[in-house]
Amino acid sequence: MGARKKMKKILIYIATVIVFFVFIPDFFLRILTSEQLARASDFTSLGGMLNPFLSLLIFLGLFSIILALITVAVVGKIYRLRS
Repeated sequence: MGARKKMKKILIYIATVIVFFVFIPDFFLRILTSEQLARASDFTSLGGMLNPFLSLLIFLGLFSIILALITVAVVGKIYRLRS
């Protein structure tokens, strides 16, 4: 039964990462004005080494993955404490 529990945990992580990966960048791209988007993309472009818009999307993607992993870990701890 250990393998089944581990597989279930992995599926939860994957589903959460996919949801965050879809919604977080979309949320930021809809909220930011064009000036704020340009400023943020210049900040994340690593000194002009990358395309600013591409670097912003990469940054938002990594941010959403890290946030999803933290969210699953915190919710898991809260669930264990309550049960």
